[in-house]
Amino acid sequence: MRRRSGLVVPGKHREGVMDISHMSPPHSVEAEQAVLGGLMLDNESWDLIADRIKADDFFRAEHRLIFQSIAALAESNRPFDVVTVSDSIAAIDAAGGLAYLSELAKNTPSVANIKAYADTVSNRAHLRRLISHGYACTREASDPQADAAVVQDVIEQQLFALGQGRHTSDFVDVNQMLLQVVDKIDLRFNAGESVVGVPTGLSDLDELTGGLQPADLIILAARPSMGKTSLALNFVDAALQK
Repeated sequence: MRRRSGLVVPGKHREGVMDISHMSPPHSVEAEQAVLGGLMLDNESWDLIADRIKADDFFRAEHRLIFQSIAALAESNRPFDVVTVSDSIAAIDAAGGLAYLSELAKNTPSVANIKAYADTVSNRAHLRRLISHGYACTREASDPQADAAVVQDVIEQQLFALGQGRHTSDFVDVNQMLLQVVDKIDLRFNAGESVVGVPTGLSDLDELTGGLQPADLIILAARPSMGKTSLALNFVDAALQK
């Protein structure tokens, strides 16, 4: 930011802080429209995106209303097209009206790409939540009476929870899953014991997991001074004694 005649003039940076007040929140109206239009054109496409996106991911309020209606119809095993969706929305004008629903279906580029459109909507929504989280972090850290370590711990937990809430999973072919299960059963049977990986020293945990497995990413998380280091050292000791 620059000063001119005693006034603060908006600019890109001031003292290393970026001014984002003039920036629009990340979103893609086109991707949102393509998802909704694709769903109304091909009801079977619901299974492709049902676990990838939710109503709150949509930036525009009318799109959230339309998606909520489609989701309700899908969960009731009822068809969802321009007519049925329009009929199921009480305040249809708030969703743009019947004409807007027709426009969504008419202008959909390709139903075949609906997963990509849904991922775009989900990604932009996550970016908006990160921005909101950033503002919340600023408020927490702006309190001069706050404990910096506590604030950082709270922020890290909230950020972790935000990441856990993302909808990025895919459906997996049942035959593929069965092969993986059979491989695990075969491994345990041939090993002659339930713990086929590196033991942790905690029998209940080892029984559930089969021990720590190769290529696993092990995350040991807890609040400060809760014994993470001691527990990790116990894991190491159990592994060395195997």
